[in-house]
Formats: sequence, C-alpha cells, structure tokens
Amino acid sequence: MIYKGPRLLELAKTPPHLQFNKYVLTGYRPVSTAQECLRSLFYMHNELGNIYSHGALPIIHITLLCYPILQPAALLIYTLLSAYGIYCATTARTNVLRLRAFMWQALFRFGLFLFRVYGSGVGSPNSMHLFVIMDFLAVLGGVVNIIQIPERFSPGLFDNWGNSHQIMHIMVICSIIYYHWGTLEDLAWIKTYQCPTE
Repeated sequence: MIYKGPRLLELAKTPPHLQFNKYVLTGYRPVSTAQECLRSLFYMHNELGNIYSHGALPIIHITLLCYPILQPAALLIYTLLSAYGIYCATTARTNVLRLRAFMWQALFRFGLFLFRVYGSGVGSPNSMHLFVIMDFLAVLGGVVNIIQIPERFSPGLFDNWGNSHQIMHIMVICSIIYYHWGTLEDLAWIKTYQCPTE
C-alpha cells in the first residue's frame, strides 16, 4: 500500500521537541493524530527508517535463575527504569539528554553483568562477551547520534537516509543481534544447569 502523506515540514517549522538535529533540514512529519501516525508507515519521511528498526529486551531471567524470588522484583525495577527512560527521552531537549535517559537501564544491566562475573549470578560463560558487545554497540550508536555525523558535514544531504539518528538505529539492530546470540548461548547452557542446593 502506498499512501501519499501530508506536506512534510522543514526543521524551522517543526514542533520544538523535534528540533534536536539542526543538520537534518527537511522531511519532518507535522503534528499528527494516532490515525495519521499509522498512515506515516506508508510514505517517505525522515523517521521512516527509525520506525522499522526498534526493539530490546532485558537479560534478567537467566542471570537470576537461582534466585526466583528476585526475578520478578528485578523485572519490575527494569520495567520502571525503562518507563522512566522513555519519559526522559521524550521530554529531553538535546541528544545528550536523550542518551542519558537510558543510563539507568545500562547501569542496571552492568550490575547484572558484575553479578554474573563476580557474584553468584549464573549464565553461559560464552555469552558475556556477546552481551558486552551488545551494550557497546548501543552506546556507540548513541554517541554517533549525539555528535550528528555525517549530516554535520553536509546539512540537508542526509535528511531522509544515512543521518546519525538512522545510524544509531542500525547500531541498535546490531546490538539486538548480539543480544540474540548471547541469549541463545544462555538457553543452550541452561538445559544442563542445576542451581546448587543448600
């Protein structure tokens, strides 16, 4: 289905909350209803690539396998941190603040990694490096988004494709692939693992 969308806006005519990348000059959607947002899946604008490239999940279950009472609490905390991160990201006025909005989630995961390596958390010894690469790629994507390269060097050229925000989304996809591989390692490992009995 091809839908002819509304007239797209230039940067100066967009709502202030969308004016976070001064090097992406055109292709902005106007303020839209829910139905118009749905229609925007079917026409070209500068967020189209981003819409089709989202996804993420926590790695709590296996790390806390031997602590079934802690698992729901950890999932609740991570969910609350995620909701807080989304709120901060959607109200942030700069790319730095958007990246910082997800810092608490990253620190929570880092705490889980430390619990695996130095504590009594469990998981495949072959998965940790995959999870570290996962978070490294996500942070690297965020940094690229903050420094706004390549559009910084040629404003307007990368409005629809190839701008830093889209590069960030690609890095997030790569991050999710490493997350998937790490999870597969953990799932293979868990088949033969028994928590120690006290």
